[in-house]
Amino acid sequence: MRLRPAREDDVETLATLNRQLLEDEGHPGKATLGELLVRHREWLASGEWSQDILDVDGHAVGYIVHAPNPHPLDPAVPERFIRQFCIDRRYRRNSLGRDGFELFVQHRVEPGGRVTLDVLESNPGGRAFWEAVGCRPFFTRMEVRRPADPTDDHGSAP
Repeated sequence: MRLRPAREDDVETLATLNRQLLEDEGHPGKATLGELLVRHREWLASGEWSQDILDVDGHAVGYIVHAPNPHPLDPAVPERFIRQFCIDRRYRRNSLGRDGFELFVQHRVEPGGRVTLDVLESNPGGRAFWEAVGCRPFFTRMEVRRPADPTDDHGSAP
């Protein structure tokens, strides 16, 4: 397996795998393939997020989207935040996820550095994978949503 920076000709693969990831983790977002193509192109152009392809014998088997965490848990410890990590469904259950994560840590995380990521509660398989590669819960992010109100005037007080 090889870890390499994504290129423009990888955008369709990135978007297709991103769609798989959203479906598999139970993400509430309903981004279309076209919207995901735009997102990955913008990330490539802006450098806001680094995107790496996991490649086996010339075939993209997965990808990782990551960046330095601008709000590290400890400012003295370099930290990479993984936004997306996906192994193509056709290649799962062959240790490629574990191998890809190990390559990521070796080549993208500074010595002594930390990796952080979020796992959706709707994705117990994802949580099991991350625990299997050594990740441990540090905190639980919780949310509440205010119901949409068509009469709301966007927050102005009475």
